[in-house]
Amino acid sequence: MNKDKRALIDALLKKIMECESTLEKISATCCMPLRSKKMQDTFLGFNHLSSLLKAANQESMKSSLAVIEQCGSQIGKLYVTCCTEKREPLYQQLLKQLNEIHTNIHKVMGTAH
Repeated sequence: MNKDKRALIDALLKKIMECESTLEKISATCCMPLRSKKMQDTFLGFNHLSSLLKAANQESMKSSLAVIEQCGSQIGKLYVTCCTEKREPLYQQLLKQLNEIHTNIHKVMGTAH
């Protein structure tokens, strides 16, 4: 793997950490215990995504796109069922971060638009 791709993957791993931090802020202020399972599943998704990116091979990159879709779906479900507008900016930030990861994985794979 060339130096530029490695640097991009390192930046992706940092972005995943930002996602986890944002999700932690959401989780810490949630008043509904039933939602914690969905949040835990999303944290696990981010962990899995990190592992795939660390592997940094063609197959793991393709798999990471499916994991991003799954995380985005889980975040969307949490977002639309949130009971307070105060967390709305956090959900928007989280979805934007996830989109940046998705876009940059395509750059690593050489399939970016």
